[in-house]
Amino acid sequence: MIIGPVILQVASSVATITLNRPDNDNKIDGEMTYALGEVCRILADDDELRLLVITASGSVFSANTQTTYDRDEGKDDTSIGPGAAVAALKIPVLVALNGDATGPGLELALAGDLRICTPSTRFGLDGLVKGVLPTDGGTQRLPRLVGPAWARDMLLTGRVVDANEALAIGLVNRVVPDSGSFDEAISELTAQIIGGSPIGARYAKEAVRQGMDLTLEQGLRLETDLNVILQSTFDRAEGLKSFLEKRGPKFTGS
Repeated sequence: MIIGPVILQVASSVATITLNRPDNDNKIDGEMTYALGEVCRILADDDELRLLVITASGSVFSANTQTTYDRDEGKDDTSIGPGAAVAALKIPVLVALNGDATGPGLELALAGDLRICTPSTRFGLDGLVKGVLPTDGGTQRLPRLVGPAWARDMLLTGRVVDANEALAIGLVNRVVPDSGSFDEAISELTAQIIGGSPIGARYAKEAVRQGMDLTLEQGLRLETDLNVILQSTFDRAEGLKSFLEKRGPKFTGS
């Protein structure tokens, strides 16, 4: 399915979004914002999905010469950014950064749960240099991911961070050493994620997300509550049964 500059593919409970405007470095403009919002609305209604992979065509993930996506260029006047739409999804989101992610492109990547990149990928938020703040969660998701010190460093200086430094500060989870094996790395991670309980994955994502805004005591209570709910599912019973029978589990998401 093609929605404007975005390609959506769904196969075996895994959805893949491909930013497909390599001629302008997959810039997050109004049209891209609208398309990503529409795709996320479609995915939110699909109960069979277990994972979303976001990647891009060309050699750049999304690099913006501007500092914000232009909502007036899109097909509606929605106030929600693409990062917010992605972050609202209940399923795990893997962002496969095939090249540079800057400005709103980096904000989109920050909305995912896991990030992998090629060795040549660079990251940056240079909005303050141009007189504006990030508008899609950059000042909020970045410090929650890398800590306030590194977030202030990137935001206040606008400097570019390379792949190795991004890995060191926790901005990405993995740097794929050989760019030629990037697709293989995506497939491997995809298999690992969907190999577990789909309900458990959603609960784990919810626990981490909500726990960031809770005290430790409240977070532990949330973890316990979600675990109690998980114990009553078919997948939990299947997990125990498959372990005892020494076979792979056949999770159904119920």
